[in-house]
Amino acid sequence: MQELYITNSNRISRNYISIKSALLMAAFFLFIIPASAQEEIEDIEHYGKTYVGESFNFGGKTIRFKEVLVDSRCPSDVTCIRAGEAKILIEIFKNGNLVGEEIISTQSQNLSLTKFFQGDFSLNAVALSPYPKTSRKIKASDYQLQFKVTETIKN
Repeated sequence: MQELYITNSNRISRNYISIKSALLMAAFFLFIIPASAQEEIEDIEHYGKTYVGESFNFGGKTIRFKEVLVDSRCPSDVTCIRAGEAKILIEIFKNGNLVGEEIISTQSQNLSLTKFFQGDFSLNAVALSPYPKTSRKIKASDYQLQFKVTETIKN
């Protein structure tokens, strides 16, 4: 009978150690790992509005609206099966020096600018105006591009 009692005591002791170990591991994962792995991310947004030939400057960086290459957007006074899109050529400058050109679309989400600038930058074409109508032809100089440049900073 004494032998059975020792066996139960050993089981209780092992269970106690297992529970204690599990609680310590849970505390480690709940408090220590999230605190060290947590990374603050901050988005800084720069909004630009430019006509063809104009530039938008932010922090030593410049986006220049060069031209509208294609405007196949469905005119507002017509019912179309497909919405269409406009393709816009922009020039990208860093500290006054041309570092590249990119084509952005009114249909695309974000264009990464990381290859041009150190850091995480993206550009999104918000709107291109005026919107086409069948009754008028848009002159190149009338186009105005609204865009957003987002800089993501990880601390």
